[in-house]
Amino acid sequence: MLIGDLCNNIMTEVIAEAGVNHNGNEDLAFELIDIAKSAGADVVKFQLFQAEQLTTHKAELAEYQKKNLPTDLLQSQYEMLKKLELPLSAFHGLADHCATQGIEFLSTAFDSQSLNFLVSDLGIKKLKIASGELTNAPFLLDHARTGLDIILSTGMSTLFEITEALGVLAFGYLNLNGYPSKALLCEVMKSNEAKEIIAKKVTLMHCTTAYPAPLDQLNLLAMQSLRDEFQTRIGYSDHSDGTLISPIAVAMGASVIEKHFTKSKEMIGPDHKASLEPNELSSMIIDIRAIE
Repeated sequence: MLIGDLCNNIMTEVIAEAGVNHNGNEDLAFELIDIAKSAGADVVKFQLFQAEQLTTHKAELAEYQKKNLPTDLLQSQYEMLKKLELPLSAFHGLADHCATQGIEFLSTAFDSQSLNFLVSDLGIKKLKIASGELTNAPFLLDHARTGLDIILSTGMSTLFEITEALGVLAFGYLNLNGYPSKALLCEVMKSNEAKEIIAKKVTLMHCTTAYPAPLDQLNLLAMQSLRDEFQTRIGYSDHSDGTLISPIAVAMGASVIEKHFTKSKEMIGPDHKASLEPNELSSMIIDIRAIE
């Protein structure tokens, strides 16, 4: 990497991931925005989904969710997600509050209707695609056809799957005609035009999909492998315990850091125990700025 590249990359974008740590409570969601702003985050991110479109009524809770939730009350993914939903009307208020507080609003969409709402109704500036959607080609295409910059998490993915996903995104960005078959996507990704648009529009996030992610499974070198293989900006979606790893990822070239946070780890919900409390989030961001 050239010195000029390092200088251009010196300010890391810190995304404070509120996710569903509002527990379906609008007042708590607003409070999380204030916490993220006070901690020094650049962006606060939520999740927009409709339980009916995201899971069946019989899908079981993940193992980490069973540990973090009262399973006598919640027996399925659907029941959990239904309690964590926020109405669309709430997101207007959350986006407005972010604008007032001077912090960027971001939300991950988990269905095309939610994506269209974020883009058309809220005027969101960029998009975040969760790891679990990386092989959902029609949904990736919907994202790319908005023309917005995309942050793509790669947890659980192989290099071949990431290559295919980037091919779909390039196909959408370039407004190509025809059906994006695997053969066509391979040809698309060989073109300089596709490589240039992906380098310009996409940030790849290395991610270990475990909650919390054990230190010996983080493999931060994979982040640099993504940069070398695909010539994109790189970032790190940090599911590890504590504040140690994100500053290290910044020192290794991450231009975006995403980290879950909560008002209190003692709250009941699937992600609270793997999230940072307000003082920890602030400490991590101070360390990131020191690394820069």
